[in-house]
Amino acid sequence: MLRLGIAGIGAIADDYIGLIVGGKVRDVALTALCSRNEAHIREAAQRHGLQAAAFTDYGAMLRSGQVDAILICTPHAQHPEMTRQALEAGLHVLVEKPVGIFADEVAEILPVLAERPELVCGVMYNRRAAQAYRHVKNLVQSGELGELVRCSWIITNLYRTEAYYTSGAWRGTWQGEGGGLLMTQASHQLDLMQWICGMPVSVLARCSTIGRPIQVENEAELFLTYLNGAHGHFIASAHECPGTNLLEICGTRGRISVRDDSEVEIIRLEEDERTFARSCPSPFEQVSGTVERLTFDDRNNKAQQAATIQNFVAAAQGAGPIQCSLEEGLRSLQIIHGAYLSHWMGCTVTLPGDERVFCRILNRTGASMAIGHGPLSKQEKRAPAVFFFTTTSLNWM
Repeated sequence: MLRLGIAGIGAIADDYIGLIVGGKVRDVALTALCSRNEAHIREAAQRHGLQAAAFTDYGAMLRSGQVDAILICTPHAQHPEMTRQALEAGLHVLVEKPVGIFADEVAEILPVLAERPELVCGVMYNRRAAQAYRHVKNLVQSGELGELVRCSWIITNLYRTEAYYTSGAWRGTWQGEGGGLLMTQASHQLDLMQWICGMPVSVLARCSTIGRPIQVENEAELFLTYLNGAHGHFIASAHECPGTNLLEICGTRGRISVRDDSEVEIIRLEEDERTFARSCPSPFEQVSGTVERLTFDDRNNKAQQAATIQNFVAAAQGAGPIQCSLEEGLRSLQIIHGAYLSHWMGCTVTLPGDERVFCRILNRTGASMAIGHGPLSKQEKRAPAVFFFTTTSLNWM
């Protein structure tokens, strides 16, 4: 039985407590809750009928001897430091996405983890648990679709009203979240793209703030390039209504489409398109193929969350690999940073981007910097980085 402690008792942690107490995750006991706000701990325990040790000091929970693993649900900026502390205390870690605001802070944890190979450190990208995307990944990785040609995702069904952003002073701000749509809602889909298709080598992006009184972007368009020359296109919106959720992956041997996380269409070509194009005498004939349609019914977010926590428990007990490693979570963050850099600088950015330039731009005008400021001048790009973000500057729940 894995003894689990949760740090940061807010809305998302409450969902996880409910899943564990409700028996949706096996072989785990929730033995400790940690928050600077004692009322949050008390209310969560009462709401779920939970008896667990209560801590207002994170270090005290790590040293208590009452936990084997930590689930971190605090604000983004605090994720790297809290992850590092837990690993140094000899505890397994599952951290909420994104893994942090600054990629270099996350990268600094990798050597710590390498020194403790017995420990597991995962990231809560729970969409990886969806059977539709696991099936797609297996098909792509098997080579059945041939060589990657194109990957496109239209994910514009992430609608958020003004009430969402006014529900917390930190929402929709650079200091509170370290970014907007790409860092929060759409990071799931960006993670799935790099998980299935691999890490792109460059990105060209445009980000916009439309129809909401917020600092950060609620619309983004990314053009990605992969090592073999294949292209990716990512369109995301949190203001479009009604929205669309459609993933297409095209290879030299076929195409896969996934609509609404559940409806999968697989077209398998009878031969590689490149071979057909060289040998076919007709200028307009196309390769013949077969069509397979599948429906998966596990797109429920809480079911995916439960499956992701279950995977973490199993990995911590040595029963299999972690669903999303810290290193993979870092790659997703690097794509997001590259997109912001591309927008701010008005050019294509090689991945991973220059983290010092990212920090310099992010801190250019303090926490009030808006996404629509536009490309930097040469003088601004060369200015020394001054960091106003710190892991202790935000109150975590």
